[in-house]
Amino acid sequence: MVVQDVVTLKILSNMIRVLLALGKISGIGDAFIKKNLSVFNLKATDKVIKRLSEINDKVSFEAVSKYLNWAENVVKRCNELDIKMLPIYSLKYPEKLKELNNPPSVLYLMGNTSLLDKPIISLIGTRKSTILGSRIANKVGAYFSQEYSICNGLVDGIDRSSIENEESVYHNVVGVLSGGLNFETTSSKTTLELAKKVLKQNGLLLSEVEPDQKEDQYSGSKSSRIQAGVSSVLILIQSSIDGGSKYTVKSFSKLNRTIGYISFIGNREYDLDSSFSANRLFDKMGLNGVAKMCDLKKSDSLSIKKLVPIHSVADYRAIIEELKNNS
Repeated sequence: MVVQDVVTLKILSNMIRVLLALGKISGIGDAFIKKNLSVFNLKATDKVIKRLSEINDKVSFEAVSKYLNWAENVVKRCNELDIKMLPIYSLKYPEKLKELNNPPSVLYLMGNTSLLDKPIISLIGTRKSTILGSRIANKVGAYFSQEYSICNGLVDGIDRSSIENEESVYHNVVGVLSGGLNFETTSSKTTLELAKKVLKQNGLLLSEVEPDQKEDQYSGSKSSRIQAGVSSVLILIQSSIDGGSKYTVKSFSKLNRTIGYISFIGNREYDLDSSFSANRLFDKMGLNGVAKMCDLKKSDSLSIKKLVPIHSVADYRAIIEELKNNS
């Protein structure tokens, strides 16, 4: 490595620490960083801090310095656990994720990062899936994981069923964790089990929080926006109207992308069970049904390119066409 490369690497390394510290300052969140992303083109950390302080007086050298030791410890912990840190100003940061209003300023990754280069499909649904829902999820996951990356939050129910392959999981799985990537101590038993299997199958784990931060009752709904952000298409397998899937659907519905959903009209369970009530709402009301699930009054508030009902394997072709158009 030549001297210039060493200097550049040192500057970028310091910049990550500054970025982490900025995120700890009250009132300086991910949305502010995205809005002022061009400032990081200045490269030198002192120039970045100075320019941001001119934009928002909450930023100062003193405020940043206050959190630099904490940031240094986060970087060290990532190095210890072989966790990659991907700052939003990096050319490798997923472009689709940047379309969120508040994309994570730093993305933490463990595993096969090349899966971010494939079109990603988010497969979501209830944690209390029925036998029918689980069977459908498994078939959908098996099909799309052959060529594309499939993504969800690695929890019980539809998430588990859509990635499980007997005692293992399918290839090309991207798991978005609501806790830190030191999942042995931060995650629930199910997420811990599935995360291990994903890594064993050369998959990828993502998080927006530092390695040792534990998941809590709020982190799941927050991390759902990352599932939405990285995905070209979202497929709702099985959900009630007020289920937790609404958070991912709501985030996704702002991005002008395609939503697919399982439509199994004529099946008694599908037609009657409350766990399919969101799917039936989409059947009945179309985009207005999506708006209702998202607690919005009108579908005009949504930004959805297309809503695709999936009745059978034949309808997978429509999803693949959307992937080609949106990736």
